[in-house]
Amino acid sequence: MVDKPVSSTLGEVQVQHSEGKVNHTEKDLYHDRDHDHLEHPDWRLDAKLVLVFVAMMVQYNASFFSFTLTAPITSYINQDLGPKSYYIWMATVWPLTFSATMTIVGRFEDIFGRRYVMIFGNVLCVIASIVGGTTNSIGVLILANGLNGIAGAIQQTASACVSELVPRKYRPQAASTVAGSGIVGGAFGSPIAIHVATHLSWRWVYWITIIAAGLGAVGLALFYFPPTFEDVHRRDHRSKLEEFKKIDVVGVILFAGGITILLVGISWGGTNYPWKSAGVIVPIILGALSLVAFGFWEVYAPLAEPIVPYRLFKNVRGFTMVLVAEFVAGMLLYSLASLYPLQIQIVYTSDPGKAGWESCTVLMGTFVGLIILGNTIGRIGHARWIFLGSVFFNTVFIGCMAAMTIHSAASIIALTTLTGFTIGFIQLTGIVMIILNSPDEDIGVAVGLNGSARTSGGSIATAIYSTILADRVKHVLPGMVAKAVLPLGLPATSLGPLLQVLASGDTAAATKIPGISLPILGAALEAFKEAYVKGFR
Repeated sequence: MVDKPVSSTLGEVQVQHSEGKVNHTEKDLYHDRDHDHLEHPDWRLDAKLVLVFVAMMVQYNASFFSFTLTAPITSYINQDLGPKSYYIWMATVWPLTFSATMTIVGRFEDIFGRRYVMIFGNVLCVIASIVGGTTNSIGVLILANGLNGIAGAIQQTASACVSELVPRKYRPQAASTVAGSGIVGGAFGSPIAIHVATHLSWRWVYWITIIAAGLGAVGLALFYFPPTFEDVHRRDHRSKLEEFKKIDVVGVILFAGGITILLVGISWGGTNYPWKSAGVIVPIILGALSLVAFGFWEVYAPLAEPIVPYRLFKNVRGFTMVLVAEFVAGMLLYSLASLYPLQIQIVYTSDPGKAGWESCTVLMGTFVGLIILGNTIGRIGHARWIFLGSVFFNTVFIGCMAAMTIHSAASIIALTTLTGFTIGFIQLTGIVMIILNSPDEDIGVAVGLNGSARTSGGSIATAIYSTILADRVKHVLPGMVAKAVLPLGLPATSLGPLLQVLASGDTAAATKIPGISLPILGAALEAFKEAYVKGFR
């Protein structure tokens, strides 16, 4: 009988044999050659499989390009096509559609096979990017970016796709190879976008995405031949029409609608509406209730093919708690990735190009951590201790960042790199345990749940932390600027206009303020940075 994990912790996997239950450590599982022989008797790494990996890595970067190349330059696009007050949705819509659909597309891949779903995701990315790169409407751009979020959700199930092509002991390396390749689009997207927007045209960010997704689609069409629909349903002999009729439509609506409404409400908090207003509270409550209803529906409804199989969550320590950890890791990663560039640009440098490169450190560290651990965890094992150690050092590094000053740029760059490194370790141990503790028929939805949990946590944390930052700066800024400039001779009546100039970033306009001078402006800028230091702290 083929060994199959039935429950696990972060440090131990329980494997069921025909003669009974025994425990193996992760290291035992990775090196169980007999298990590999039974699972993949003729497996070998050949040129065709290498080309599949290359195609997966190219399209994986396309998924990042569709977001990291557009989000940093929304203001450039708004200046060209707008201005429109709702332009921020160009960056907000991608995480929303990604979170709402990744779990669903992962499940569809499990049921209908992965090949054509993956190819469709890349074709959709090409079409959406063509629309985005040619339009003159911000509304159409928002639609294109939303479609790219759906495409990205499909493209980022690549770790599930490659995992089912290799023996179990090589799955950590396979998943980390594809995920780590995202360092190009994930870590360096911001400086690439800024350079392209300032030296060529913002439309080039969509042309780059088209090239990557197009190459990915061609590569997958030529070389990627995973188990087909007929292979998946060899035992039950179901047809595609039968499976289509059994799609959990109610579950899809409750899950996708619940996440979307919840995240929209959270994203509105403190920006479009006050946190205590009905415009924020109502969608948050409706979204949360929809997700609760989804949970009950999946557990108690008589479904032939639930969107999220309840059996996965019965493995509490090996699956459910890992998702919780990935949710928290997403809160750290995405909030840092969103707010740290703002910190660099406001506190440490006003050069957009330099700020773009210096703000790469969080994601760069994350991807490097993914690559290193993914290729060593099979030899060292002990994922639980690696996970706990990563959480500990992550807490230490973030705590040290609270001691930042306006003169500690080098220290902040080092600390954010190390923080990203630990986040990469946390994410890798999580995805490894999810892949190893999920049967092949559920690996797509398992990876999808992981992605939805991570991005949802990031969206929630970013909204909350952004509000905290804005409120803190709003509270301390006027007093700090007044204390810095009024003793130097600035008239009190000029304080309000000076604060407006500082908030806009247009320091050239400060020359028109009565009583302003270079020493006063310098002191005001210093106080402005100090106020943000307190806010980030």
